[in-house]
Amino acid sequence: MKFPFEFSISLRYLKAKQKESFISLISVISVAGVALGVMALIIVMSVMNGFREDIRRRIIGSQAHVVIASYDQGGIENWEQVLARAEEHPLVTAISPYLSNQVMLKKDHHVEGVVIWGIDTQRETKVTQLRSNMKSGSLDKLNQPPLPGKNPLRGRGIILGIEVARRLGLLTGDQVTVVAPVFKVTAAGTVPKVATFQVVGIFEAGMYEYDATFAYISLATAQLLFEQPGMVNGMAIRVKALEQARQVARDLQQGGGNYWARDFMSLNRNLATALATEKIVMFVILIMIVMVAAFNIASTLIMVVMEKKKDIGILKAMGASRRFIMRLFMLEGTLIGVGGTLLGLIGGMATCLFLKLYPLHIPGGGIVYYIEKLPVSLRWEDVLLITGVTMLVCLISAVYPAWQASRLDPVEAIRYE
Repeated sequence: MKFPFEFSISLRYLKAKQKESFISLISVISVAGVALGVMALIIVMSVMNGFREDIRRRIIGSQAHVVIASYDQGGIENWEQVLARAEEHPLVTAISPYLSNQVMLKKDHHVEGVVIWGIDTQRETKVTQLRSNMKSGSLDKLNQPPLPGKNPLRGRGIILGIEVARRLGLLTGDQVTVVAPVFKVTAAGTVPKVATFQVVGIFEAGMYEYDATFAYISLATAQLLFEQPGMVNGMAIRVKALEQARQVARDLQQGGGNYWARDFMSLNRNLATALATEKIVMFVILIMIVMVAAFNIASTLIMVVMEKKKDIGILKAMGASRRFIMRLFMLEGTLIGVGGTLLGLIGGMATCLFLKLYPLHIPGGGIVYYIEKLPVSLRWEDVLLITGVTMLVCLISAVYPAWQASRLDPVEAIRYE
């Protein structure tokens, strides 16, 4: 294969003679700097992607892709019609109505505030991963009948988040008192509604906010507890693809009524924005490594120009144009950038592959943090972006030295040689 003349000269200039070994060392440092920057960028971006996907998976495990909820606790008017209309949407695969409210859980002298969800167990398992998140007990026991007595709620089943159960010291099979915000006027004054439930299961979603604040009962039990027979105040919806969730939420919102519809990213906007911002900031910070390496490339080319002043003068005296000289040194800077980028790509992708095969355990994982192992997700769009930005920075760094070389006067360059 025949290479351009400028290419062969550029390669020759990169191979320093013994007396020019210092320039060669700087060239090696420049290549290493670019490689280190690219490698760091690929690894960090992949880890950030891994964290984002892992957190998103945990959120979706306890939340639906799209949520419809009433503006108040009064419930959704004509919710059966709303549910039927949502089921007709071509992108909706499953939907589960619920009735939720805040309650107090009491065990001995310990009290915890939680959000209790009344769910249809058959429908809920098609929308969220609640069944697979169960650590003990059974989701199906939510539908168990009450214990004999006047209170129709006594002994009904409840499922608690693992953090709630830990704080109250509860295990599967224990009894817990539920204090609901439904008040009645008695001779002793206004008192809330109180019922004793049996813990039939404990779940772990992997998100502290959910494990510490969520509890589940059956939909029929919730309607009895909050004295809202036949009423729901929300619906959890699963769509065919996560990317379609926002569009489905918009379509369902257009139906009007006393409810709103939002996708899971809108409901967790602060977390999503924080992750996206952190990824951008890390990219900007780490690209500085590449820029430092680019300064090394510029310094190397300036020293080469000074060292090869005589050669440049001879080439121009033989008829080489300014454009030829500029292409020669631009190509030399590009070769350094390509070499460093390739080494960085190989090193970064190899490290990511190693971390996927042999995950790095996070200190305190599972206790301090819910993520036990360092998640890694290598995306080709990030690899292409890193490669493109790095090559652009390296190319820009070669412009000034190449321009200076093209402006050399051949007479001045070889006058004293």
